[in-house]
Amino acid sequence: MGSRLPATGYQPPDPGSRATAVIVAAIVATVAFWAYTKTLLPGVDLGDTGGFQAAVLWPEVSARQAYPLYYDLAAPFVRAVSMANPARGLNLFSAIAGAAAVGLLTYLCALIAESLAAGIAAGLLLAFSYTFWSQAIIAEVYTFHLTLILVSCLALYAYAQRPSRLRLAIFFGVYALAFGNHLSMILLLVPFTVFLLHVSPNRRTLIAPATIGIAAVIATAGALQYWPNFASTSPVAGGPASLSDRFATFWFDTTKVDWRDSMVMGVRSDQLADRLGMWWFDARQQFGVLGLLLAVVGAVRLWAIARPWTTLVLLAYAINTLFAFTYNVGDTHVFYLPGHLFTAFLAGAALGRALTARSTRVVLVALVFLYSGWRAWDTWPAIDRHDDRRADALVTRLALGANPQSAVLVTDLNWQLENALLYYTRWQRRDVPWVRLPDVQLHFPLLVRDNEAISRDMILDAYSARDVVASFGPLFPLQRDPISASPDLIEEISGLSPGTPYVLCVLTPPREERLDPELLRAAAGMLTRGRIPTELRIGGSPASGTGARYQLIAGLTGEAPVVARAADAPFRMAFRLLDDPFTVRMESWLPSDTFRRAGFGHVIRGREHVLTLERGVSLVWFDRNARPSNPIYAASVYSPGHRYRLSSASPSLADLHTRPISGVNRP
Repeated sequence: MGSRLPATGYQPPDPGSRATAVIVAAIVATVAFWAYTKTLLPGVDLGDTGGFQAAVLWPEVSARQAYPLYYDLAAPFVRAVSMANPARGLNLFSAIAGAAAVGLLTYLCALIAESLAAGIAAGLLLAFSYTFWSQAIIAEVYTFHLTLILVSCLALYAYAQRPSRLRLAIFFGVYALAFGNHLSMILLLVPFTVFLLHVSPNRRTLIAPATIGIAAVIATAGALQYWPNFASTSPVAGGPASLSDRFATFWFDTTKVDWRDSMVMGVRSDQLADRLGMWWFDARQQFGVLGLLLAVVGAVRLWAIARPWTTLVLLAYAINTLFAFTYNVGDTHVFYLPGHLFTAFLAGAALGRALTARSTRVVLVALVFLYSGWRAWDTWPAIDRHDDRRADALVTRLALGANPQSAVLVTDLNWQLENALLYYTRWQRRDVPWVRLPDVQLHFPLLVRDNEAISRDMILDAYSARDVVASFGPLFPLQRDPISASPDLIEEISGLSPGTPYVLCVLTPPREERLDPELLRAAAGMLTRGRIPTELRIGGSPASGTGARYQLIAGLTGEAPVVARAADAPFRMAFRLLDDPFTVRMESWLPSDTFRRAGFGHVIRGREHVLTLERGVSLVWFDRNARPSNPIYAASVYSPGHRYRLSSASPSLADLHTRPISGVNRP
């Protein structure tokens, strides 16, 4: 094909070099997979990850479960390797997809840049970039998304070498299939189209009726992946009846119109400077300034040897990055991932053929490899989640004591925590009787009465208890349960002995949480015996200008802090406590980041990960044997607070039998 496209100056590699590239790509992928398995999340997580883990083996499908290819491939894998722990099985599926993406990138870059060193550099830079690594160790769709992007690119590579209608159809098939994993594949339509126009000897064949017919048939076949989602909208009592209504429901749920309408291109003009700062922070977090400069060099070098590929990569980077830049959603960082893929590709291409001197090439390759290795070494302790069981511990504590004989769990939780609880009640404790308060609120008095009749208590989380009081006033005598849903910050600090090492961080809390300034000042005062550095403005609000977005205090209880820092931008700080080296890494961009699957920052002792920072208050302390405590959170999604109980033995509940239900104050 190279001889038929003289404008590109590109000559395809011989079969021998392809075989070598396959072997090298497999080795790089294996290294990545080893790292992912060593840092893999062992179980359930909050947020979308918990939702995927709960749904992967569940027989019912909904229209909103809009990742059919992901589920179709992941479900049999999870059944085969981890029926006892579906959460871990699905996490492992992401690790395999991540390793596959690394191997495919290594192979593709090696072929196009005509350099094994280029492929290895690209693969390693992507493999150990912060966000990609964080997605490769949890249940998520994004590592598989990048795998499918690269398979599509390889199909294009095959077509460019020997254009034919069959190879074009194969590309159409791969591209259509990829929409079953993530609909953002649409962002690659323009780059892929421009590439086809570049490499097709006769561009008219691309718009010939036969080609359009093939594309239409393949697109229709690809859309059939969503048939189970559409079928889930079948008419039910009070549900959609007509075909048009069913299609409208399917489209609404599958494309998530209800929130994407306000979020796609949803960044206001006064937010642009903050978004620019987020983009620059995110890019440096993945590759460092040196890696980004390498990508610029790679773009120039790639233009000299393969212009169609340079055009595809630059267009794809620009469109995907612009989409993420203007997408007003709480996890913007994951939508930058395709941009990271193409950045790594360009950085690898900087080691492509035609370097002027062999000695220069050897030195540059060695430096890039060392840099890639250092990035992996530096990122590993922060990203390591092999011992992260916070979500499992949280939902276990929340549901403690709820069983068919003694108590029903009633919640009105943040969606992230609710997804983890959904997994827990489906796959770990199916005997837990659990209801969501919004689902039963209108007939809550009857629910209480029926359970009281069989001597079964009601256990409520703090949010549902608040809603019950607001709706029904004194009708139900709620009592504080001795078992709280999460540890209490003040109670934990009050139990610490003087001289106990600790690290406390305060990040802008989530919108739905309120950080009590008095509680925080009391906590900091107990730790420091009142010697709180004034520059920290503990308890202040960033929105009001009285507090910083990132705050850190570390030291020994009862003494002035050894370290105190406040900032409105992410930072990394190293210090020592009792001769132990510590590093605090703020790995998020506030206030725009509202949820991050790998946390918002990390506390590392030496190379041991001891605390994942969340929005709100995060605290860790160390016992006499230098063992870290379990993480303590406040004003955080990980701190649902106290539990409350409606006792079935309460006289006022027994009196409910004689109260007129019509007198209940309903919302």
